[in-house]
Amino acid sequence: MTRATSTVMDVTLFLLLVGAGAAALVGGATVEAPAAGNPASERAELLATSTATVDYELVVPGPEPSWVGNASARRQRTAHGTLTALLGEAAMSRVRVDGTRVSLAGRRFEQQVGATVERRLADRRYRTSVRVTWAPYPGAPVTGRFRLGPRPPASADVRAATVTVASGLGNATSGARVATRGGGYRGAARAVARTVVDGLFPSDRARVALQGDYPDDAVVARRYRRVGRVAGVDSLDIEDHSVATTNRMLTVALTDLLTADLRARFESPAAAAAAIDTETVHITVRTWSP
Repeated sequence: MTRATSTVMDVTLFLLLVGAGAAALVGGATVEAPAAGNPASERAELLATSTATVDYELVVPGPEPSWVGNASARRQRTAHGTLTALLGEAAMSRVRVDGTRVSLAGRRFEQQVGATVERRLADRRYRTSVRVTWAPYPGAPVTGRFRLGPRPPASADVRAATVTVASGLGNATSGARVATRGGGYRGAARAVARTVVDGLFPSDRARVALQGDYPDDAVVARRYRRVGRVAGVDSLDIEDHSVATTNRMLTVALTDLLTADLRARFESPAAAAAAIDTETVHITVRTWSP
């Protein structure tokens, strides 16, 4: 039987198997109040209310272990949810730190989501593009993006609408506001870094995955190494360090990166904290006549 997990677990956060059968994604979405006669709003509403089931295979690093039986079946997954939830997960699957992608495991998931959404949005009356973005604050060096469809021509009459969905990460905003009172920019950066690391590597679940079977162990180990390399943690060794210790090392390194960035972007620590939003993925739909 094909095993399935929440795509948040598989692709975005920690790849922990929770059982068999398709797992529903959290699909709550907020759609801008539609303007009369705005086809982009209609397309956005369609994404927020339509559901789909996506079958895909995890992209697992390295050769298959010799002891693994039926490795292909172990990599098979199924996700079910609203199209907006699936798009949000596709963006979070593509999270990058300072330009380097954190995980490659969800590439086929992203392809399947893209093909599914494009089929649902097909309409001879309009051309449509979809841009999905997540960032803990505007311009952050940690971001997730996913795009479908062509860019509209400069001469086109473009209509737009926005949908927001949950990222699956915790809320760093209140913690950042408190932390800036004594810690300035670094306090805000630490709140964001801790939320990102806790989201990518929840301690208990990451530990179970690393000590578990193929492909969980391989994907989570690679994710740790990629984040450690881009964050500049030269001594990261998941075999020798506990998950808690490794997460602390990554949090410190990411805090250093974000502190410098926040200081360069915002006039004050309070302004930086006010701009933080780790919980929300924004989906912008644009339409124009062909």
